[in-house]
Amino acid sequence: MPQLQSFSHMDNNLNHLMKYLDSAGLVIAVIALVTGFMGMNVGGLPWKASTNGFILTCIVALILATATGIYLKRKSFND
Repeated sequence: MPQLQSFSHMDNNLNHLMKYLDSAGLVIAVIALVTGFMGMNVGGLPWKASTNGFILTCIVALILATATGIYLKRKSFND
């Protein structure tokens, strides 16, 4: 019986780790989505002609990543 409890404990630890890594991956994916969208070489994108376009894109990406992280923290997705 103690061996089954040990496996259960390892399963819980693995589930906790995977939940944390999934949350971290989601936050990074939000940044990649914003920078990928703004990096397209097509017309009509916001801040294309602006000299501060790179900084504005970084700020938007960080704001969205922070908002995603706060949402996940409130939902206990990264205990």
